[in-house]
Amino acid sequence: MMTGKKRRRWLAGYARENLAFILVFLFRIPHLMGQAEKPLSKHDTSYYESFRNELTARVYLSNKYNVIVMNPPGDDQVPQMSYRPNTKLAVGLGATYRSFTLNIAVGIAPLHEVEDRGKTKYFDLQWQFYARKWNFDFLGQFYRGYYLTPQGLGAADNKSYYVRNDLGVQMGGIAAYRALNDRRVSYQAGLVQSEWQKRSAGSFVIGGETFYGAMNGDSVLVPSSVDPAYAAKGIRQVHFFQIGPGIGYGYTLVYRKHLFALASVTANFDFRFAREIENDHNADRTDFTPNFRFHAGLGYNTRKWNLSVLWAGNRIYVKGGGSGYQYQISAGNFRLIYAHRFPINREIKKVLEPINQIIEQN
Repeated sequence: MMTGKKRRRWLAGYARENLAFILVFLFRIPHLMGQAEKPLSKHDTSYYESFRNELTARVYLSNKYNVIVMNPPGDDQVPQMSYRPNTKLAVGLGATYRSFTLNIAVGIAPLHEVEDRGKTKYFDLQWQFYARKWNFDFLGQFYRGYYLTPQGLGAADNKSYYVRNDLGVQMGGIAAYRALNDRRVSYQAGLVQSEWQKRSAGSFVIGGETFYGAMNGDSVLVPSSVDPAYAAKGIRQVHFFQIGPGIGYGYTLVYRKHLFALASVTANFDFRFAREIENDHNADRTDFTPNFRFHAGLGYNTRKWNLSVLWAGNRIYVKGGGSGYQYQISAGNFRLIYAHRFPINREIKKVLEPINQIIEQN
């Protein structure tokens, strides 16, 4: 059994062991971004108009989610179950300049009663760098506090929700994809509102992803009343690392230049390493797995402003080496966005000068 103090020491040791790699990677990010941004490729202006040298500001409502689906290994006696967070409806502000996008949101109200489904503490950071050809997504998710569905499963009275305030999920990684038809398709138009797609067009994308994640709790992840065999193994932690290439396709349908609907799906074929930490040993498993990323949205775009609703998410599969369980993590967010574009005056340009220097020096 690993106590909270021992777990923190283990995580600190893991971070120290990988600190050199992390620092080298972080210092390389500005160089990679500069190379992706410069020189900026030409595009067909009859298909979309770019406002990269203007400041695109946005205000939005958002709901994020991070759901753990647990599938037992072919045992009809044990049902499929899902741990869900009690996240909050959030209001946020954000901005895009050149290829850099940053959004910050604050939760205002839980979607469900805390007394009924517990309280979720979370920090969910998503940062995008969208150049003309290459798109980078950075992800950092830290959730603690879940409730089990369906209702009554694992609960003492078989009616209320089984609440796990100790259960946590941490994930971090990066995904990079190249749009092959960047002359006619703008992913930025639909996702970060810094461009205006005027005609319908689609594009294949190629690239890859890599990330590390962990699930952990103070007690076994599956209640003993639901699966005694799983509980007997004492599995309180699952760690996983995945990396691999991906290919996908995205299409934006435009009606009379202003109304648009977009959809994009990417399938990744990842090498997967998973570790279940049991009572007396670690159960490791290495194999290959498909994972999926997707975007969808509807909106209205003009020269000055954009109003849209977007759904972005990803689905990750992890297979346990000791239990045989398949853990499916579905993470993403829904957003209602209003964005407005502003010309850059001297005062704003001085504030944004560090971004220009990063791009120009690389």
